[in-house]
Amino acid sequence: MPTAVDVVVIGGGIIGSSTAYYLARNGISVALCEKGEIACEQSGRNWGLIRQQGRDPAELPLMIRSLALWHELVSELDEDIGFHVGGTLYLSETEQRYQSNLAWLKHAKVFDLNTRFLSLGDLQALIPGIQGQSRGALCTPSDARAEPALATRAIAKRAKQHGAIILNQCAVRGVDIAAGRVAGVVTERGRIRAPCVVCAGGAWSSYFCRHLDLLLPQLKVTGSVMATAPAALITQLSIWRSGLGLRRRMDGGYNVAYGGSSTCDLTPDYLRFFRDFFHAYKNSKEQVSLKIGNRFFTELRWPAKWSFDQITPFEKERILNPNPDIKLLNKAYRMLGETFPQLKGIEIKQRWAGMIDVTPDQLPVISTVDRIPGLTLSTGYSGHGFGIGLGAGQVTAQLAIGKTPAVSLDAFSIERLMKK
Repeated sequence: MPTAVDVVVIGGGIIGSSTAYYLARNGISVALCEKGEIACEQSGRNWGLIRQQGRDPAELPLMIRSLALWHELVSELDEDIGFHVGGTLYLSETEQRYQSNLAWLKHAKVFDLNTRFLSLGDLQALIPGIQGQSRGALCTPSDARAEPALATRAIAKRAKQHGAIILNQCAVRGVDIAAGRVAGVVTERGRIRAPCVVCAGGAWSSYFCRHLDLLLPQLKVTGSVMATAPAALITQLSIWRSGLGLRRRMDGGYNVAYGGSSTCDLTPDYLRFFRDFFHAYKNSKEQVSLKIGNRFFTELRWPAKWSFDQITPFEKERILNPNPDIKLLNKAYRMLGETFPQLKGIEIKQRWAGMIDVTPDQLPVISTVDRIPGLTLSTGYSGHGFGIGLGAGQVTAQLAIGKTPAVSLDAFSIERLMKK
């Protein structure tokens, strides 16, 4: 435990680990505090895509930079994280998806991506045996993939090699404020003095910010994934269509998910942020399944305020470990066999789920907080955080220490979510 550092980073996911890495690499003393273990939540449970294709145009400059940083990082590592440039493919199973894919090409042209639209013949030649297709597909060959848990832990390891202090099993109870600005943090293991604190707490960020009287509109959404046994190579492309997400794994199997749909355990935050999310829910209610269960009552018991000598929910629940939605995964499994007959009946080795931190506009918050000098937020990546993680970590590090970020962050200011 250090007594003082330049920056404390809260959260050991892809964002927190990357932020610590870029701070340490630039000679800034940094302590990363993780209540569980590195990559134990969504950063180790996601699909593993490093994609430019399909992103909101506001994210593209940062994503393009992030992809370049992935290539740079891989050249530095002495371990295999499954990084592979295999490309991304969006199928056009409906007329709506077809038009949406065509429309996204204009963004690709603005940013000079190598995205192109494949004809149906091109698609069938690229993936022989693909079934159920009557239209072409959108493809970005320069997109990549990696194994999320391996990659995030490798980044944290590199941060440590550059001098970062990585503190696992060390929950931060709150930010210490003195004379109106950040003075450090109080952890379950003691106080760390620091003039700058980065909150990269993922699904925990909104609740954490409550002790600072900072209302951060953010909800938790459960994403379910499964892994198949090793199988013959169908394609190196990571594929998405309504009802199916697929990417090749490092071990020769595939990650499979039900693309475009998520399960949400109703919690008190859904009531607290109803107005903020109403428009988003109205436009996506066919893709979101709300259910009420024990999670609602668990979070209802969480204190709205707490003292620094009090055991907090961050210590009582070290790791968010939701149950996967078996119904959704079974649908994806059936669609997998229908779309790729070569994989019909393939053995499923593992199923899991993770909590995704979502904002009303599905864009992250990468922002300082004017009324709390020294506090930087980097959260709300809405399921897009893994691929963009290195770029986001770099600009978060720059923002935290007062440097001009390499990419404009105007679209990610917290102020946009504060407007009523």
